[in-house]
Amino acid sequence: MASTQKRSSTTGKKRGRPPSKAKSNRGAYKKQRDHIFALDIGTRTVVGIVGIKKDDKFVIIAAESVPHPKRAMMDGQIEDISQVAGTVSEVKVTLEKRLRMRLERVSIAAAGRALKTHRITAQHNIDSKDIITKELLKSLEIMTIGRAQEELENEDRDGNTFYPVGHSVVDYWLDDYKISNLVGHKGQVAKIEIIAAFLPNPVIESLYAVMDECSLTVEALTLEPIAAMNVIIPKEIRLINIALVDIGAGTADIAITRDGSVVAYAMTTIAGDEITEEIIRKYLVDFETAEQMKSDAGKDIITYKDIFGIEHSVSTKIFYESLVSVIDLVAETIIDNIIAINGGPPAAVFLIGGGGQIATLCEVFAKRLELPENRVAVGGNDFLRDVDTGDLTITGPEFVTPIGIAVTSTLGQCYDFSTITLNDEPMQVFDTRDLTILNLLTISGYSPRKIFGRSGRSLVFTLNGEKKIIKGAPFTPSQIYLNGELSPIDSPIAQGDVIKIIPAINGDDGSITIGDLTGDVPTGSIFIDDMEYHIGARCTVNGEDADTDYQIAEGDTVEIVKINTLGAIISSLKLGRMMVADDIVFTRNGEKIDENTALNVGDKITTSQKDLADDTPAKAENIADKKANADSIIRITLNGRMVELPYDKDDPPLFLELLNFTDIDPQNPKGNIIVTLNGKIASYVDMLSDGDIAEIKWAIP
Repeated sequence: MASTQKRSSTTGKKRGRPPSKAKSNRGAYKKQRDHIFALDIGTRTVVGIVGIKKDDKFVIIAAESVPHPKRAMMDGQIEDISQVAGTVSEVKVTLEKRLRMRLERVSIAAAGRALKTHRITAQHNIDSKDIITKELLKSLEIMTIGRAQEELENEDRDGNTFYPVGHSVVDYWLDDYKISNLVGHKGQVAKIEIIAAFLPNPVIESLYAVMDECSLTVEALTLEPIAAMNVIIPKEIRLINIALVDIGAGTADIAITRDGSVVAYAMTTIAGDEITEEIIRKYLVDFETAEQMKSDAGKDIITYKDIFGIEHSVSTKIFYESLVSVIDLVAETIIDNIIAINGGPPAAVFLIGGGGQIATLCEVFAKRLELPENRVAVGGNDFLRDVDTGDLTITGPEFVTPIGIAVTSTLGQCYDFSTITLNDEPMQVFDTRDLTILNLLTISGYSPRKIFGRSGRSLVFTLNGEKKIIKGAPFTPSQIYLNGELSPIDSPIAQGDVIKIIPAINGDDGSITIGDLTGDVPTGSIFIDDMEYHIGARCTVNGEDADTDYQIAEGDTVEIVKINTLGAIISSLKLGRMMVADDIVFTRNGEKIDENTALNVGDKITTSQKDLADDTPAKAENIADKKANADSIIRITLNGRMVELPYDKDDPPLFLELLNFTDIDPQNPKGNIIVTLNGKIASYVDMLSDGDIAEIKWAIP
């Protein structure tokens, strides 16, 4: 999980980057090496521990707790960076002197002030041909978190930037079927429901500002309740519905476990400070005295001085009785949040943090949640798992969180900022220290289409009754360079890496125009016996005439008839019978042409009886047989007399057929033949209609 942001500057220094090296005068101090330095920066105190992982245990070798001299934090948020840095520096220096070790790296945790949780279900289209891998699933989860972050920031009226600090998967679906694990399956649609936790930018920025002032490099960052969870409630116990409550001075952070994972987070700013402020009001003391009275509440008698310098004593019993209303308020506020995010009372509750030590708190929680008193416990050293405190006297719930921070850093479950350069743009990445190029591209909003190109879609249509497929072009794969070297998309990345992406180029979709199908067909007019006829391609798309520049679309029905030969124009004019009868000779530029001859725009073609060209007598068809087989008869006035022409309705008679009704003998020419139809010069290929007036005669010189 990760998020990218351009981090602002709080003190004029760069945040989230390694500070300058400490001065070289280190004396006999040894290096930190594998030792873990963890800090819990609380509202009232800063607790630091140093330890090392040995086998399966985390061994603590030193611990230190220093209270803030003044109220430098409110509700878990750092208010005075310099003052908090002074307290942190005191803890650090004390531990360094005790261990004779120079501490340069630190693990920290963010408090829950303004913690936001967002539940979201996101749907992702996947390639049904590919098996879902762990890497793909992680990428889908990151994309889902990114959508949750986007929704959260869009809903925030103050325009805050939020960083993801934890998430849990609630459910998976594959093609609308709920499934426990997507890895290894195939499908078309994956759906993921998650609950993600976010903290606003100022919380993170202020923490890093303090670390910079103390010359500490942050090597791990986590959320406080997550840290505590890792040492109090291990994974095998998370099957139980447990509420872990870290009650500090400024905030109470809540985490809920169920069915093996953390399923909800919440926080409230009603915590230990409310009790301190009630003590101030009840006993007329200053803030430091009120805090001391809380610390002395384990004694039988509490002695204090009020703001007038008068000394008083009060029994612990009476002291707690005077605070019943505010303790109830703190407990009720936390309990309401638990019930809201859990959907009801949990099976058990662990209280940690300094505020968890209030003597009557466990009893109040048990009563309000209707739980047996032994189901509500204060989590201290007795509950720590795989932690060795040795001879150190670090007891009490206030040490759970700093120990948890250290342990969590060894588990690789922490977060941190890294500066990665993507296509010449520096990006601040909030990551889990196992970030890959794919993760970075996903969370940075880089479109997956620029990485995973696609081949062009095929175009399917019908041409003259036949299915045609024009395939799309293949895509050009993206090229990913990591620090100048061509690298796979799942390559791990780290602080300072430079990534350059040459995007994939999608293949063009299959396409074709009418003109592509017709080719170079001449378009224009020709003349047969001085009569004009059109040649070219006749095209229709879905029954409508179409131009040659028409772009054919998916599913179109295309019809193309090419009229560019003599045979084609004869067929288009239904003159096929004339060619079969072989009655006419066609001549172009003095040369005979046949039905296979390609025509050119402007051609002038003349017709004549074939008998005139090859001296072969024309054989007149038997008119009586034609009449017997004809569908209909038309009457024509030929040379002043009426003649009847039989014909089929689908094959009208031609002027040429009138020669059968004349006494003209082509073998004995008496001059040129004059042919007219309705008073105009006619062509032998002209079609006849009922009532036409025709003449065929010799032109006597």
